[in-house]
Amino acid sequence: MTTHHDASEQATGGERHGHGHGHGHDDHDPANPRRTGKLHYHEDEVRPLAAKAIIHKQPHLDLYADGDRQHPARDVDLPLRTIQLHISELAPGQQTRLHKHHNEAAIYIMKGVGHSEVQGVKYPWEQGDFLFIPTMQWHTHVNSGDEPVLYMGITNKRMLDWLGLDRKIEAGKHVPMEEVEKEIASGSFSPYSHYSIDPETGVRFGPPGFITHGD
Repeated sequence: MTTHHDASEQATGGERHGHGHGHGHDDHDPANPRRTGKLHYHEDEVRPLAAKAIIHKQPHLDLYADGDRQHPARDVDLPLRTIQLHISELAPGQQTRLHKHHNEAAIYIMKGVGHSEVQGVKYPWEQGDFLFIPTMQWHTHVNSGDEPVLYMGITNKRMLDWLGLDRKIEAGKHVPMEEVEKEIASGSFSPYSHYSIDPETGVRFGPPGFITHGD
């Protein structure tokens, strides 16, 4: 008696695997493109990672001020390896300290109205808006409304922490305000702000003519 899987294997010439369907190639062949090409893997079977926590209920109800942020906030307690989430609250008239960091960030406004100053430019926002904070741009968030502001920060800080690359700099603490103001007024940005992707040459950083280590 010929089964459905037997017929499929006969029609394709494939090999039957434990997951119940055939392929037209041998995954165990060292010359297989999946092992020698750009698509490669460490295991024959990719298994799920175990996680101790899947949900953190109502983190916005358990905020606290610390020596770093000095306004009610907390990280979302999930075992994320590359991104970090935090919830922050600003009272009417309150603002965060002017600072910058290596990690890039997206800010989601959960409640309230206000504005952010990013590299000297003012961006008004309200509930439901997203705000992007580019790498190493000076910024501060301000509650300019009459009600508390609640926002969520989404960053790649944990990935940079793993690599030992994350840095945070505060105006007036690590750098004098005069230097901060001069830096913002200069309008000077890193040449690595520019990048392009080409199928032949790969990823290149910098404007035309910029010399990289690969040149």
